[in-house]
Amino acid sequence: MDVVNLTMRGCNERRQQQGHPSHTTTTMTVSITYFTDVVQQSGDNDHDGRPVKHHRNRVNGIRLHYITAGSGPPLLLLHGTPKNSFYWYKIFPLLTPFFTLVAPDLRGFGYTDKPPATEGYDSGTNADDMAELMTQLGHDKFHLHGEDRGADYGYALAAKYRDRVLTLSFCEMQISGFGLEETSFWTKENVEAQYQQKGVWCWHLGFFYIPHIPEMLIQGHEREFWEMFMKQECYNPTSIEPRALEHWIDCVKQPGGLRGVLETYRSGFKNGDIHKELLEKGGKLTLPIMTIGAPEFFGPTVESNILKVAEKVTHSELFEECGHSLALEKPERLARCLRKFMLGSSD
Repeated sequence: MDVVNLTMRGCNERRQQQGHPSHTTTTMTVSITYFTDVVQQSGDNDHDGRPVKHHRNRVNGIRLHYITAGSGPPLLLLHGTPKNSFYWYKIFPLLTPFFTLVAPDLRGFGYTDKPPATEGYDSGTNADDMAELMTQLGHDKFHLHGEDRGADYGYALAAKYRDRVLTLSFCEMQISGFGLEETSFWTKENVEAQYQQKGVWCWHLGFFYIPHIPEMLIQGHEREFWEMFMKQECYNPTSIEPRALEHWIDCVKQPGGLRGVLETYRSGFKNGDIHKELLEKGGKLTLPIMTIGAPEFFGPTVESNILKVAEKVTHSELFEECGHSLALEKPERLARCLRKFMLGSSD
């Protein structure tokens, strides 16, 4: 900040000496604000104040962006819609003393490639992406936490690579093929579910599935739509902080950004078929599973849903006064749950 001020002051003094008008205060303020935003956007740290590390790997035919931080047993973090690896910024310093964190931008999101739809946005392809990434990083076995769409992919990863996933934290989601589709039905029970805190009406599943129409309606109104979309899911709307909101909106406005997000929904029926096949071939999951629901969204339905594809739930939580974005609304409680469930920590 001081460097910017001194540079602008020196520049203005030289311009005045040469008979030119000085730069306006408005211009200088905008420059400083932008500079500060960039620093804040990229300055997310671990528990010792060290910046997290950004990477790109060639994985399963795409260039995949991901973040690493911390030390200890590997923990893979899978985000939801329309977020990316930046979603975990509040929880990074709470987990880095205990885990080696790997937080990717899923296929179609953030800084990861947005390939043609023919190359796959389904849960099986995403599971392969994550398995290959963890192999490249030397993590043969790892813990797994997923929220929203990341939890759906987390199930596929745990079911497809049963010998590699040590524990599964399945949060704020219903599994494609085993109940998610029914949440989108236009029924009185679904429409009233969120008010009654008995689940949520996922009206957007059908809307996002339609080809071309969502792009036409959302493009040019990205901020209005996505701010409404994310804040409506929250108990505390201010937990979606401006810097996070602006980052995610910037990402979906990039070429292919919105299409990449929507393709994950257009793979919904294929996801269901993949999950049913995984259950038929491998049976129910037997690894330790934790579920977390929030009353403002899926709430108590999360635990009952995962039991359709798992033998048992080891631990289940319901986060009161919380909505769909657990890592933003209740980062301290979420971190404690993950440490206790995966490591047996009593703090």
